[in-house]
Amino acid sequence: MLTIQMFCGNVHPLSKKSIYLAKASEEEIFLQSMSTFSPTNSVLTFQSDILLDANESPFALPPGPREALRELLAAQEFHRYPDPEAKELRRALASRWGVEMENVVVGNGADEILLNLFLAFVRPGDVVLHMTPCFSQYPRLCEIFGAEERLVPVALQQGRFSVREEQLLDAVAASSPKLILLDTPHNPTGITLDADFLRKLGEIAPCPVVIDEAYGEFAVQTVLPDVAARGIPRQAVLLRTLSKAWGLAGLRLGYAVTRPELREKIDAVRNPFHVGVWPQSAAKLLLSFDEWMESRVLSLVYIRDRFVETVNGLAGGWFAAPSEGNFVLVRSPQEKSMVQEELRQSGIRVRFFENLPWEGCWMRVSIGKEEDMRRVVEAFSRMCAESFEEGGTTAECVPA
Repeated sequence: MLTIQMFCGNVHPLSKKSIYLAKASEEEIFLQSMSTFSPTNSVLTFQSDILLDANESPFALPPGPREALRELLAAQEFHRYPDPEAKELRRALASRWGVEMENVVVGNGADEILLNLFLAFVRPGDVVLHMTPCFSQYPRLCEIFGAEERLVPVALQQGRFSVREEQLLDAVAASSPKLILLDTPHNPTGITLDADFLRKLGEIAPCPVVIDEAYGEFAVQTVLPDVAARGIPRQAVLLRTLSKAWGLAGLRLGYAVTRPELREKIDAVRNPFHVGVWPQSAAKLLLSFDEWMESRVLSLVYIRDRFVETVNGLAGGWFAAPSEGNFVLVRSPQEKSMVQEELRQSGIRVRFFENLPWEGCWMRVSIGKEEDMRRVVEAFSRMCAESFEEGGTTAECVPA
């Protein structure tokens, strides 16, 4: 089977770099990908779970970074506490984005930075504004801290998700929040908010605006890449993680870029030795392997877009939302129990949702390798075929 090493296209900013496709043209890769995703492929017996429920990277570290980590581990000293300021790591992250070390916050995962933002800025009864639905940690933290949630709904119209900018601005003006949380790309729909709008909001808001770009590497346009040229908006906290595009979920390392005055308030409430010796050293080392990360992002973006196209070609009412993350929100025309059982028998794990504001059986499917996504489409196709047993044919389930 053909292995996609990189996707050379026009829709993603990384494609502007000099890249190559090993032993294959774009057309060959496209045709092979479509045959790989074909619902008519034979059904396989799955030996292990396909984990597509946590938006993790499907790619393990290649031999080069692994060997570098082994050498680094051999030289580590673990009998001393880590640098509480994480100066070397912050300096490396600052250099990556063209800012100063004083602009960078690091955390034991981006979740810790979110927790510290609540500790620094939210008291019981304060208003926290975020979209709905959203990253599950936002309402959880609101509940823990006794905050009042002001919700801005994500709308679904004619197969497109969107958030009205005017509605967001009106909500900010009406509720006087102490913290604003905006994930872009948005989890679970995959949409992005306009970067210029977010910059404007970051300047005029009465409180910190967390622009959560956990999936930013997969998007065409985000705020963080422009801060070197345009500066950091006054109230913006630009949140990133090494868990998604970098494939380092087990390392637990997140960071944020913000102005020094906000960084000082966040640092004032954190634990003193919150990021260990190994995460600091390993993350700093792996940042030098950015070409590997970018090639994997390009592959996943390509596979993601083909998956959306293929699912939307299934008959019977299947819907896959265009996404700028490493996941796709899918609506099945079948009952949720049927979908869950079919995927369970197929060894496929996805994230199902309860109480979404839109009708239907909704699931978020993380983007895996080509073979993973082919198996997902096969499972969807089997459900589609079963729905046509009376008065239809399985051929109607095959994408045009």
